[in-house]
Amino acid sequence: MTVLTAFAYGIYTFGPPVALFFVTVARHPHEIITMILGAFFWLLALLFASLVWIIVIPLKDTPAFTLPISVILQEVFRWLYFKLLKKADHLLEIVSEDKSDLRKHKIAYVGGLGFGLIAGIVMFANVLSVASGPGTVRSNQYFVTVSAFSTQVMIILHICWGVIFFAGLESKNWLYIFAVPISHMFISCLSLLINLANTPAYFLSFGYFLCVVFVALAFFAAGARPKTLVDFFKR
Repeated sequence: MTVLTAFAYGIYTFGPPVALFFVTVARHPHEIITMILGAFFWLLALLFASLVWIIVIPLKDTPAFTLPISVILQEVFRWLYFKLLKKADHLLEIVSEDKSDLRKHKIAYVGGLGFGLIAGIVMFANVLSVASGPGTVRSNQYFVTVSAFSTQVMIILHICWGVIFFAGLESKNWLYIFAVPISHMFISCLSLLINLANTPAYFLSFGYFLCVVFVALAFFAAGARPKTLVDFFKR
């Protein structure tokens, strides 16, 4: 039963991003490489966060310190990832043979998907391993459920953050640029409340609300408008 439960949680958590990968990315080798590169940059951020965690010994057991450092490093490496893709933009344009205005937004989306997938794997793989058995006793019976939902929230947000952040840097839109790290820091620090207080429902409600907001913001950041959506469904 535990294995089936873990499998179900895995499908729920990673089903949407994996579906996005196969529908929008899998047919384009250069986009797969771009996505893997995004995942690599996220892992670099995790590596540097781990180094800080090792060096600052007195604060090893203080999530309120290590979590913000991790978020800051992730956003720094998101910016470095953008700078690298900016340098390679001409080459990517040749390889993709895509001259449309949406090309850069799609690259940002693919990079965000890479960030989100690897972040989700790191966040939830250990939980899945424990949930798969043998039976375990936890103080919070909803721990795995909350972890699955919160991981899915973070994956979706990383995709949106990629689109918004890249669009902001391209257009020098400071609202987009600052909205990403601030919201990332806020939702990450808010997750600490799950351990400090038994309020997972409030966290998840706000997390999915934030997802809706940032999906809409990414929609507009990519240059789309409500009429675009209407025209799409009229096809």
